[in-house]
Amino acid sequence: MASAVWLPFCMLGQSKAAQMFSRLSYRYKIPLALSAVILLTELVVTIGLITLAVSDARSDLESSAQNLCRVLTLSVRDPMVKDDLWRAFEIIRTPVAVREPMNPLKKIILFDGNARVYASTSPREEHIQSVAAQLPALYGAAISHLTGSGNSFYFDFPGPLSTNDISAGMSVNSDDGSRLGYVVLVYDSKVVYSRVQSTLLKLALATVPALLLLIPLGWLWGDRMAKPLLRLSAAMARIGKEPPEKVGAGIATESNDEIGQLGQQFQLMLSELEQKQALEREVVVSERLAAVGRVAAGIAHEINNPLGGMLNAIDTLNTHGEPDAQTRKTLGLLERGLGQIRAIVGALLFEARLDSPAMSLSDWQDLKLLVAPQIHAKQAAFHWEVELDEAIALPAHLVRQLVLNLLLNAVKAVEIGGRVNCLATVGEAGLQITISNTGQHISGVAMEHLFEPFGSVAATEGRRSYSLGLWVSYQIVTQLGGTISVNSEPGQTCFAVLLPITPR
Repeated sequence: MASAVWLPFCMLGQSKAAQMFSRLSYRYKIPLALSAVILLTELVVTIGLITLAVSDARSDLESSAQNLCRVLTLSVRDPMVKDDLWRAFEIIRTPVAVREPMNPLKKIILFDGNARVYASTSPREEHIQSVAAQLPALYGAAISHLTGSGNSFYFDFPGPLSTNDISAGMSVNSDDGSRLGYVVLVYDSKVVYSRVQSTLLKLALATVPALLLLIPLGWLWGDRMAKPLLRLSAAMARIGKEPPEKVGAGIATESNDEIGQLGQQFQLMLSELEQKQALEREVVVSERLAAVGRVAAGIAHEINNPLGGMLNAIDTLNTHGEPDAQTRKTLGLLERGLGQIRAIVGALLFEARLDSPAMSLSDWQDLKLLVAPQIHAKQAAFHWEVELDEAIALPAHLVRQLVLNLLLNAVKAVEIGGRVNCLATVGEAGLQITISNTGQHISGVAMEHLFEPFGSVAATEGRRSYSLGLWVSYQIVTQLGGTISVNSEPGQTCFAVLLPITPR
């Protein structure tokens, strides 16, 4: 009943231990497993050495006892035939008297043919004429074995956990083969096993330092083996929270073992995930472009009609009216501004093909006049450096829209009392436009979606502003076959545009 109740508790304890071990990190599982293997190996080796030591002790003692029994049976034969008790006693007493301290021989008893004590090295314990049945069981076992089996030698070696002494015996036969008696040797098992224990103690003194060295080495090696798995596990937990290239940093793929192959597959998965995310971003951008296209297509007709009327009115006034010089300058500015509005609509419509004159010096002056009041409103310094001597073979509407968008973004981002710079030069590569401003920089997250429609352009006081300006600028640069780059650091943001100049 008790075992039936105890068994479920044992099973429950093992189950909990297994659950606790399964929850452990491999940082501890591998060192624990290595330590367990080391200890188990040491235990097996120790048990094997103990078994070997006990077996050797038993074999040596059995051989020694058999030789001593042969000598004694030959020596006591004549005294027993002549019934010389004293001489028989002297013969069996001599080996006990001259034994060394570590000799396990404890006593020798000589029995007659009727299993009664004939002589003993300890007469106070085994009295003469005492029957073997009245003495400890080991004497009766020895005599019974020698009498019943017909064997001439008997040896009993109890196990290490037994408290019985070791016994050996041999029959004493006369010349004609008749049974005269029995010689029984008693060995102290404590002395025998103390010698084994001494051997084991020496072994322990040799193996314990090895264990103290192997177990820490096992922990260090296990920790080294577990580190790639831990890094891989931590990297997998960061998937979706960080960019794939950052997640894959530090994952080893050089080795060809299972961990190296796992790292290679993980890097391959990250590469495919990065491609998938890039495709998703392209799909999102495409959807936004499609949405912008649908909106622009809907409003283009409504905007172009009044634009055409206003441009016709300005043309009529210039042709048939008599405006003064200032009015003509103002009308020219209005005409170019309305043309720029038409260019914006054309930029939003990808299939729009608007004819445009070359970018002239007056277009640059118009840009400066348009943006200067807004810069002064922020009390910011305006550095304008346009090193151009003639018109550039680039469509004026597109270039004006591009530069104006970048300048307006710079005005929006510059702080009160800051600085806005605009530099335009022509080189062998084409028209180089650089627009920079001081103030709050563009964060890394916003930089990823900077040129997307309705993307985040800046963040001030916790509020983000969204615009089509940079997206339109990117489309213009792409349409003209140029490049646009951004460098934004705390306190300084710079947009650099390179437009190749081709013959019109």
